[in-house]
Amino acid sequence: MGFLAPLFLGAAALAGLPYWLHLLRQHKTTPVPVSSLMFWEKRTTTSTKQRKLRYYALLAMRLLALLFLILAFSQPYWERTIAAGAGKRMTVAAIDNSFSMRRGGAMDAARQQALGLAGKVNPAEPGIVVAFGSGAREVGQKAEDAGTFRNNVNAIVPGDERTAYAELARVLRGLAEAHRMPLDVHVYTDLQKSGMPARFADLQLPADAKLEIHDVAPKEQANFAVESVTPPGRIFDTAKARVRATIAGLQTPKAAKSISLVADGKVLSTKTVEVPENGRASVEFTGVDTGYGFHRGEIRIDGAADAFPNDDTYRFAIERSDPRKILFLHAARDPRSSLYVKAALDAAVPNAYTIDAASYETTSSPNLTNVSFVVLADPGALSPALEASLKDYVQKGGALWVAAGPFTGALSKLPVAGLTVKGSGIASRSREMFQTVASKEPLHPVIERATGLESVKFYQVVNVEPGAGTKVLAKTADGVPVILEQSVGEGRVLVLTSPLDNLGSNLPLHPAFIPFVERAAQYLSRQQESTGIVAVGEGVELRAANDRAIGVEVLDPKGDRALTLEQAAKATSFAPGAEGYYEIRRGNGRSSLVAVNADRRESDFARMEDETVGLWKATGEPSETQRVNASGERTERVSPWWWLLLFVLLLTLAEGVLASRYLYGSGVGETSEPELVGREAA
Repeated sequence: MGFLAPLFLGAAALAGLPYWLHLLRQHKTTPVPVSSLMFWEKRTTTSTKQRKLRYYALLAMRLLALLFLILAFSQPYWERTIAAGAGKRMTVAAIDNSFSMRRGGAMDAARQQALGLAGKVNPAEPGIVVAFGSGAREVGQKAEDAGTFRNNVNAIVPGDERTAYAELARVLRGLAEAHRMPLDVHVYTDLQKSGMPARFADLQLPADAKLEIHDVAPKEQANFAVESVTPPGRIFDTAKARVRATIAGLQTPKAAKSISLVADGKVLSTKTVEVPENGRASVEFTGVDTGYGFHRGEIRIDGAADAFPNDDTYRFAIERSDPRKILFLHAARDPRSSLYVKAALDAAVPNAYTIDAASYETTSSPNLTNVSFVVLADPGALSPALEASLKDYVQKGGALWVAAGPFTGALSKLPVAGLTVKGSGIASRSREMFQTVASKEPLHPVIERATGLESVKFYQVVNVEPGAGTKVLAKTADGVPVILEQSVGEGRVLVLTSPLDNLGSNLPLHPAFIPFVERAAQYLSRQQESTGIVAVGEGVELRAANDRAIGVEVLDPKGDRALTLEQAAKATSFAPGAEGYYEIRRGNGRSSLVAVNADRRESDFARMEDETVGLWKATGEPSETQRVNASGERTERVSPWWWLLLFVLLLTLAEGVLASRYLYGSGVGETSEPELVGREAA
């Protein structure tokens, strides 16, 4: 027997503390008044009687609780030996089903080798099959016979995810803890270096796990791949549309490659590019001539396929449409606001929007057909006809952006939205000459990309009181809202409590203005990025957090529904698990197309170093409480420290009950004799 922390035994000296406290029983006396002490003689009172021990059972419990607590912290242990072969072990076949395992029959080789473990599986030593890519999961149930084990192995098919060895190690640790058995782990993989985690500690295996790695990678390492593509996303002018692509040569000689631009299966253009040895080359296509609507595009490497043809094609999605229409209503005296907004949109998304500017003093019944949203720049008192027309437009699902200014501040109610206006004024001249945003909703679509919004100087802010259903997106340190969102019927109203020109703030001249206007336009027109490119496993936005009422349907590359009914009603994003084109249909009638490609880190077949493999295997050696001798016998330490803590808890509870009985229940306590106190008679 030994102790892992013997220094704690020195605390045994504290065992005298309960004994000392038991001797310090308080001696209480009751004063008795007398007329005089002249006839009393002085005498020393002994305290021997008060220092006698009482309540021996209570004292014993306190001493034992303290001693067992000290003993638990010192962690006593004894060793026991388990003969070789006496311990049961679980067989784990971990098969890499990442994107790179599609090359050269790697998956077939992995399955074939894993089937050789079926003979080791029996009810006493079961087997588990694990498939791992960017995540790891058990395949089927725990196998206690060879047939079930073989079925689980054959059920694994190659996927499109990237390798993550850290996820495999995490699942192995969970298996060892759940089944309370040491593991014999056989990993069948191509040992891609790109699958290593940033921290080596994430590869930690469970204690007493034996790791055997089977390299099933083909010998051929050279690979050409379409590494990335930058499409226009949305096309408004086919002559100006550009598609850029990067072609990578990984462990390859210098070569000339023919690259084609494809849309909906039709080759639009072909170019030849020189790829340097182990290098990269870029190619650009101009003049993407497509019809209106969504299109499935590809950049493709032509000619003889290399060792891994799966990454010779890169998918992207594009949409051709007319520019969206914005109705900009402003005062006749304010021609600058529309110029600032138009310049911001042209810089962010050229030709995506057209702005029809008009004076609201002369407009009573605007044509709101096919208008994405309406901007009201510092509206004063609108004509009843115009306000009724705008309110009806918003009630039916339209969107309105109100930029309040001095004329809006003179009103009692905000037009259309109906929010109460408390007043307007210049920032306090007794303190700062401007106000700034002190807090904001960073995840809101309008705010999330407006970096540096806190440094914008607002010289004039209209104090708008939030009403029911209003969300404050940004406010000053004094709590005055700067950006609000109000729901009106089926539509939405965005309120900026400062003008859009450079007189009320420096926002139009600030770097945050362009992304703010771009995201506001996308949000108000309910048109987030309609097309996009993501990697397998990355999140695709389905709806904003406050648009949960709008149903979303996602169709996978096969045309099947990718979401359950509950997910379609509530999910704000989803992660595609395979390559291809995903169509997103929203309940408001808007659709989008997303192209999904495998992570191109899977195209690099550089192998993990042998030294790293050896270090990984070493993480599964027996823990500090276990040792294995040359004959295979395992000696492990067994410590009862947690039993000792449990006994301390039980003693503490019993001591509390007994102490309460002595002090309150039985009436037994300290008795005191009257003490006479002399005083003069009255």
